[in-house]
Amino acid sequence: MTSKSEAVVNFIASLMPLYVDEQHDGMWCARSMQDGTLILPADESDFEEETGMVRVRWQGDLQREQLVDGTFIASLALERYVRLHGAGFDEESIGNELWYMARHFHFKTGCSVSLSNLHEPAHPLVKAGTVARRMGEGLLVNLFGKITGIG
Repeated sequence: MTSKSEAVVNFIASLMPLYVDEQHDGMWCARSMQDGTLILPADESDFEEETGMVRVRWQGDLQREQLVDGTFIASLALERYVRLHGAGFDEESIGNELWYMARHFHFKTGCSVSLSNLHEPAHPLVKAGTVARRMGEGLLVNLFGKITGIG
């Protein structure tokens, strides 16, 4: 059984090419491909409950290790990951993908990312209705124009 901390680290490590998984000190961790920062699972056995805390070695430096809420690191990583893979897409599409990835993170780890402005994407039928309504308005204008002789 994996801890929440290990689950958070494993999830972050899967966000390639931003991170890669690496074995370090006998445990799996995530290494940032941007600056070499190492994210390792934390021992949460002394905590009342597991929250997904991780140990972060900034730029891989053992002297610069810090205990951090893993959801904060994951929130930043997810936003960068979605923007990297969604290059060229509009903000609505990026927001929708980020919402799905946040749900996937929760499913895999039991933790929630810190992205408070995310909204559930509209159901495809709602989107289709919006498009149809716009098309219908155009058809109505054309029809009205032909009837009145204005168009």
